[in-house]
Amino acid sequence: MHIADGDALFNMLQQYSGSIGTAAMSVIIAIAGSPYQRQSKQVVMGSQAAFIVLFVFTLLIFACVLRLIKRDKQGLVKN
Repeated sequence: MHIADGDALFNMLQQYSGSIGTAAMSVIIAIAGSPYQRQSKQVVMGSQAAFIVLFVFTLLIFACVLRLIKRDKQGLVKN
């Protein structure tokens, strides 16, 4: 019973975070592309900005993982 509830909660949170991420990326694309006149240029510039934001998040997550690995090797992470 508890496993099914946990799966349902996990699926709900996964869908909710996916929809928030999609909305956030569409806002970034719209804002970053707004100064340009042509629609194709707006989409290209907005998509580049969204890619840069996601790349920065990826680098931050990678740095956090490396830090956790280093702390684990030093025995600072408790299981």
